[in-house]
Amino acid sequence: MKKQVEFLPRPGRIHYKACFLRYLRQTFTNPWTAVPLFLEAPFMLLIVFFVYEDGTYLEPWMHHTSACATGFLLALASGLMALLGSYREICKEREILTREVFGGLNLISYLGAKISVLTITGFVQTLILMLGSLIFIDYNFESAFADGLLVFIALFLTNCSMAAIGLLVSALLKKSESAILPVLVIIVMQVVFSGSVIEFDAPINYFTFITPVMYGTSVVGAAARVNSVVEIRDIFDYNIWASLAILLLFCVVCYVLTAVKLKYDYRTKD
Repeated sequence: MKKQVEFLPRPGRIHYKACFLRYLRQTFTNPWTAVPLFLEAPFMLLIVFFVYEDGTYLEPWMHHTSACATGFLLALASGLMALLGSYREICKEREILTREVFGGLNLISYLGAKISVLTITGFVQTLILMLGSLIFIDYNFESAFADGLLVFIALFLTNCSMAAIGLLVSALLKKSESAILPVLVIIVMQVVFSGSVIEFDAPINYFTFITPVMYGTSVVGAAARVNSVVEIRDIFDYNIWASLAILLLFCVVCYVLTAVKLKYDYRTKD
């Protein structure tokens, strides 16, 4: 027999602040959590460094493989860091969350705190990734600041959108062990349907339009003028602003779906 839950009338902003500070401490004060988080970006940069060839963006037609792979790896690295950091965030604490929700915790405040901490973490990771790439990548920017900022925003929004997907997966599942398969599928999709590694004909290529890493890769390639002389990949001709808007849309849609799922799960009490 189920009965309607009576939530305690406590201000949501108090719940948000308490949850935010708790998750912030858990993320940044625990060395077992913080150190791996911020070592991921340098490790990813090392992989990009091995793939990158000098002069790639100055003469992309001479370095076709590197021109396709460099931007893709930067976007993939940003996305993977976010996905692997978010896919267990909710399902790993289901028991605690259940007790707190039926004790009066505001679900939107809880989710907002999670999103805020993941966004801060993603910003720091993306900043390390972007600044580190400037050391060895010769981006063919017309305006160093404006185009560099576009690349940073693209990588950051790719990180945010993959974090949003990871949170949605976490909300859909009851146990973190169950998330391994969907996460693997999501990772494979980011690689196969990125539009940079492999190009497909219709209708298979439609999957690229639901792949966040593709949009991040597209902006990096477009800002670096990869197709300026020779057409290397179609995705590097996509509109930069449309790509950024779609990445932002991914974030909004996934976070809304996550909120709806959590509200549905905790609408009643056994």
